[in-house]
Amino acid sequence: MCRIYGSFGGAPVAPDVLHTVAEGLRHGGPDAQTLLRGDGWALGNNRLAVQGVTHGQQPYVLGDMTCVFNGEIYNHRELRAELAAHGYEFRGDCDGDVLLPLFERYGDAFVRRLEGMFALAIVDRRTTEPCLKLFTDHAGMKSLSYYLSADGHRLCFASEMEALSRFPDFPAAVDPLAIDRYLGGKAVWGPGTIHTGVRTLPPGSALCFKGDQLSVTRWQLDAMVIDEGVPAAELLDALLRDELSRMLDADVPVCVITSGGLDSSYLTALAVATVPGVHSFNIAYRGDWPDDERHYAREVAAHCGTRHHQVVVDPADFPGLIDRFVRHLDQPNNAPHSLSTYALFEAVHEAGFKVALTGDGADELFGGYTRFVKAARDDSATWHRAYQDTMAAAGTATLARLYTPDYLAQLRAENGYFGDANGDELDRRVRGGRHEKLEALLRHDQESRFPYYILRRVDHLSMAHAVEARIPFLQPSVMRLAHALPSGLKVVGETVKAPVVEAARRWVPRSVVERPKQPFTLPVAAMIRPGEALYDLIGDTLLGPHTRCEAYIRRDTVRELFRMQTESPDAHAAEVLWSLLILETWFATRSLRP
Repeated sequence: MCRIYGSFGGAPVAPDVLHTVAEGLRHGGPDAQTLLRGDGWALGNNRLAVQGVTHGQQPYVLGDMTCVFNGEIYNHRELRAELAAHGYEFRGDCDGDVLLPLFERYGDAFVRRLEGMFALAIVDRRTTEPCLKLFTDHAGMKSLSYYLSADGHRLCFASEMEALSRFPDFPAAVDPLAIDRYLGGKAVWGPGTIHTGVRTLPPGSALCFKGDQLSVTRWQLDAMVIDEGVPAAELLDALLRDELSRMLDADVPVCVITSGGLDSSYLTALAVATVPGVHSFNIAYRGDWPDDERHYAREVAAHCGTRHHQVVVDPADFPGLIDRFVRHLDQPNNAPHSLSTYALFEAVHEAGFKVALTGDGADELFGGYTRFVKAARDDSATWHRAYQDTMAAAGTATLARLYTPDYLAQLRAENGYFGDANGDELDRRVRGGRHEKLEALLRHDQESRFPYYILRRVDHLSMAHAVEARIPFLQPSVMRLAHALPSGLKVVGETVKAPVVEAARRWVPRSVVERPKQPFTLPVAAMIRPGEALYDLIGDTLLGPHTRCEAYIRRDTVRELFRMQTESPDAHAAEVLWSLLILETWFATRSLRP
């Protein structure tokens, strides 16, 4: 696992600039810092040594090909044996060793043979006109951002946008419309970013930059043919147990995040069945707060026999913690549990772990959110607008009161509200697509929202503390199964993500399997109230004499929301206030204005 960066084409980038970019990634790769430069190109790597620690130095070189790699390839041993049979020789046991031999044999199609998560760059100089190629994994677990120089001759890329911004010609201009995209989607959905000249590679992408020509193509996982005579839960359980056997294989200790919910509890049980003595981590907040799951996590830990770590954060420390975690968000992201994620991985790092398993992805693959089910069963003409509002920090009715008149006019002159436009596009996709409605909703979420709202946050906030987050539910075999299963097996009556529920029954306590679903989040509605540090921080930040978004956000509407939250705490007002706090803090940490 590493952080990568580089440039290709145009005038050479000075070594001191490349060093500055590398330093911006050191938190995610503190074990080694390496760089190779050639005629018009540079590839750099900050290493977090997890696999093949002794012989895993990057960049990798094979003939006239050079590669840097961020991620983990869990089937590297099978691939290594296959390549050795074709005459390739290997020195150590690093998973990245197989990348260039595979690329040499299979070209761009080599990514279809990789099982794991990755963002990687290859400079290929085997022809008279060299090229740069960038690849991302099928789910988008590892992010990669890039931009072209103003003259179009050079492409620069990096694992994190803050490091990318250290290139002198970084196009820092902010797209004002990104404010609406953020509030309408809780994050800035890709491939565009908050900077007009910067893009991020979508899941399953291959970028080629050659002779000043840039192209991006997409690749898909191969379809799976399932045995309809075997229950879906048995198929899923077998796949996950196989994935856990590989994901727990590392040269450093691996722990598991145990929220107390179904998905992480199930993975915790499978991990312990594979490697006894696993450490588990849970986060909670000092005091008595709604939706506290620590007792469920303790029950799971006791049931499975993990060595359990209870992390407790004091809400009085939130102001400093918010400033710290927002600095590691590539773009504004309203998820309140970003704070929880950041603090939890900090504790994992302090306990000496470099790898942690998480339960992300099960809801998106198997229909675990009630919003999916409600929308799938809604036959009204406006179902898509109502559905999109569930994915927004604020619905369009609230945004109409929140935005300034000038900003509203700008939105209308463009494409209207992001939420409305995205909802309409989803409606067209459902009506004209090859999937029935529930599956279309799931696929849309996996491609459009999930990589940018959840996976980018998991990647950046774990690597902020040099911790690799491994995600079993998003491995190719599990995703292929989810795509092959009919939606009628995913939601059965009122049981959402039914295969996960049934598979987990033999592994975790009944109280966890049958408890109501509860999101892993921060109880901001209860915490934004007089006397709490978060309440004071929001008041000072959003109602101070100057705000960075004052040209776009109406102060009188913010003041009214704050008054409503003061007098009668409400989930809707709290989410809008929290979202604006993150937006203002994000711009402040970068000394930017939209």
